[in-house]
Amino acid sequence: MLNLNDREWRPFFLTELFPEIQRGKRLKTENHIPGKTPYVSSSALNNGVDNFISNTEKVRIFSDCISLANSGSVGSSFYEPFPFVASDHITHLKNKIYNKYHYLFIASVLNRLSQKYNFNREINDNRISREKIMLPVDAAGNLDLDFMEQYIKERERQLVQKYKSFIGKNIQSGGVLTDLKSVKWKAFYINELFSISSGKRLTKADMEHGRIPFIGATDSNNGITNWIATPNSSFDQNVLGVNYNGSVVENFYHPYCCVFSDDVKRLHLKKCADNKYILLFFKTVLLQQKVKYTYGYKFNGQRMERQKILLPVNGKGDPDYALMRQYGEQIMLRKYQQYFNYIHA
Repeated sequence: MLNLNDREWRPFFLTELFPEIQRGKRLKTENHIPGKTPYVSSSALNNGVDNFISNTEKVRIFSDCISLANSGSVGSSFYEPFPFVASDHITHLKNKIYNKYHYLFIASVLNRLSQKYNFNREINDNRISREKIMLPVDAAGNLDLDFMEQYIKERERQLVQKYKSFIGKNIQSGGVLTDLKSVKWKAFYINELFSISSGKRLTKADMEHGRIPFIGATDSNNGITNWIATPNSSFDQNVLGVNYNGSVVENFYHPYCCVFSDDVKRLHLKKCADNKYILLFFKTVLLQQKVKYTYGYKFNGQRMERQKILLPVNGKGDPDYALMRQYGEQIMLRKYQQYFNYIHA
């Protein structure tokens, strides 16, 4: 196995590594035209993709390069294999001799710049021209592109094998998928089904960077908006987090320990043990109420308690938790099978 400690490293100016260094161009949100081209801005999530647009005029389109966030999530770096529109908060770094693996290796090193910069100290063009990063070199002291490529390929193979092993262990026949149209449904108040607890306000200024997921009112990345060091009274796990503010009604299942903002409610089942597949079933059911609520009409605690949702019921007219669990497991097994077939193709 290749080891990073087996190589000599030396500093390189970014201008040495990348002949093409250029910022994106300002494009106001109100000028975005919906489309299929990724719009990359200063986010640390989703490869920096902030939107999908179709603008072609007065924009800068790059591809097969690294995107470096100059502001916002300063220092966040991603390899972008696809054509994308770059915001003015992004600098693209390109060298035509690099391949995907070289870019992935270098991007992982560039991400460490986030420790050096912050919202009040951005990576402007002048600082980029003076910035250095450490990279492995060969016996002659030249950039060791072959080692970088082989190192990333080795890690890629390990991950693929890990996924194959996991999927292979979890694939079962699953039986015939339940036809939900043939099932009897009934309306229930949410507070009949769940105990509802609040998150806790935590400002960015009070956040210390760490390894605990912080759940905010977003519609992406499973609700994770930051990583913090210290838990508080909202520390929870195996729970459904439901946004009452921000991206209203969006909700995510959290099997891991995490901390919740005051814009997110925590839901635990009252009459059934919290279960991954049952809570994921509820996630989809709750999302059917999204059309009713907006940023101006929040899904607050009182409205949440009195909101009715439709659920499948058993012969006694009670929520059929067994059916919900079985249906969730059947759907997940099919997803495993699809992915297993894909990575074996």
